[in-house]
Amino acid sequence: MPLENNINNLSNELLNEIHSVCDEFGLNSLRKALKSVRNFAEQNLFLDMAVLGQFKAGKSSFLNCLINKSLLPVGSIPVTSVITRISYGPDEKASVTFVGGESKAIPLSEIQQYVSESGNPGNIKDVLLVDIEVPTLSNLKAVRLVDTPGIGSVWRHNTETTTSWFPETGAALFIISAERPISENELTLLQEIHSYSPEIAVVITKVDLFEEEKIKEIESFTRDVLQRSFEREFPLFRYSSFFNTSDYNREIEQKVLRPVSQNRDDVFIKVLLHKITTLVDTCLSYLEISYKSSLKLESEKSRLKEMILDEHLNSSFVRRELQLITSSYKEKTRESVRVYLDAYSKGIEEKLLSEYETAFKFWKGNLNRVTRQYETWLKETLESRLHEILISEEKSFELLNTVRKHLAFYLKSFRERLSHNLEEVLGVQLKLEDWEINLRELKRPDISISRSFDSHLDMLWFLFPMFIFRNVFRRYFAGQINYEIEKNLHRMTSDLNGKINKEIDALMTQALAYMNEELSMIETLLSENKGESHYILERINTITSRAKELQKEGDRQNGKSEKE
Repeated sequence: MPLENNINNLSNELLNEIHSVCDEFGLNSLRKALKSVRNFAEQNLFLDMAVLGQFKAGKSSFLNCLINKSLLPVGSIPVTSVITRISYGPDEKASVTFVGGESKAIPLSEIQQYVSESGNPGNIKDVLLVDIEVPTLSNLKAVRLVDTPGIGSVWRHNTETTTSWFPETGAALFIISAERPISENELTLLQEIHSYSPEIAVVITKVDLFEEEKIKEIESFTRDVLQRSFEREFPLFRYSSFFNTSDYNREIEQKVLRPVSQNRDDVFIKVLLHKITTLVDTCLSYLEISYKSSLKLESEKSRLKEMILDEHLNSSFVRRELQLITSSYKEKTRESVRVYLDAYSKGIEEKLLSEYETAFKFWKGNLNRVTRQYETWLKETLESRLHEILISEEKSFELLNTVRKHLAFYLKSFRERLSHNLEEVLGVQLKLEDWEINLRELKRPDISISRSFDSHLDMLWFLFPMFIFRNVFRRYFAGQINYEIEKNLHRMTSDLNGKINKEIDALMTQALAYMNEELSMIETLLSENKGESHYILERINTITSRAKELQKEGDRQNGKSEKE
């Protein structure tokens, strides 16, 4: 369903104008947003409705119930690792598109091998996205449901995959688990989504775990928090995958999905205008800086630049501040990880000793053979236990997320100070935006098991008849288990410490790059004459008038649809 010609032409003209301004005035920070708006404007079939939220919020379970088919992997650990799009089709089928552009059809039974963390760890298969078609969405032919990896998972690529999809969002179902109140991370996530689309409904899952009075309390708290944060109300729905599911499905379909599908063009235009308005506002705030600066005499510009880009807003000061912040966290990393992992030691030892006593009974043969069986068992069992920790451990994310939050706060303070100085000196208020700092994935440490004997004592098996010495070696092997656990936990501590500190440095590099780009752009706008004042004002007026014309046409189209 292509856009109405007038909307299409006007939006293209406006986006072309902004593209020209970005090139001419060096507004590099707008290029990514501009590209995402163009990509959205070119969509002509579906309106993508993303299912978003923290990991473990029940997104995949929700979608499985909604389409009445268990196609998406679910579990107690983060499972979804790539974007999965679900739309109507007369027959059930699935296809995989890879990063290189090639695609292939796959059986529905193999979906998990491409979209789950267990089947595709770290997205080693380079899957870009998976598309699924199901007949059960016959009433929603204009909507494509998008399953996303959860935000806040220990696997960093999951968060990055989801946040990179935000610009493509047409509408969103934001999933919150009733098990925990809406968090600061979820509010930040919602704010970012809201900058791309106003079409958001909130779904509280796992309501079957609580009594009616508690659910009402959760709903009231969630509404209050959202009202204070956004100064608007969001549609709020209950959901359970185990209780009254069909009723919940019917309500969400009737009140959210079907209206969007039936009014796809109107919703699409509304979302497009929302995205363009955000882009226009940011572009105009930069042009206003250039315009106000152009009104000043050349002799004044150097002094004005010093006032705006003061001692706290220069690259060397910012770098020193960021280094102090990150160094303070890196000093505490090893001890934090050590204490965290040590807490698992006793539980692992108890489980392994219990399993060992059972396994040892079935090991037969001479000392050499029993030793090999023991070493194989210990390696496989200990690897399994330690990998369970790595899959579910949240300490790495907790430490890195704390650093990310601190740096995000610093970035916000930096931008507020820059905006304050611009307003004080030029009377221009910089549009404040949240800069997203991405956490990358940590590689899993390897597990290493030592030989049972320092020498090749087990090769002298004929000197130790097992029918005599079996209990001696049973106790000897059991005594080594704790050593192997402690050794590997120590290795994991060292490995995670190094990897976490490396990621802290990467976070600092990201933050520094954001600020250096902003400083460079502002300095260019303040220093260089990109044209006479009247020329800059003409560019501002052109963008403003075209934005108003586009909004007017959008309102006309909406009014026309309402009458029809």
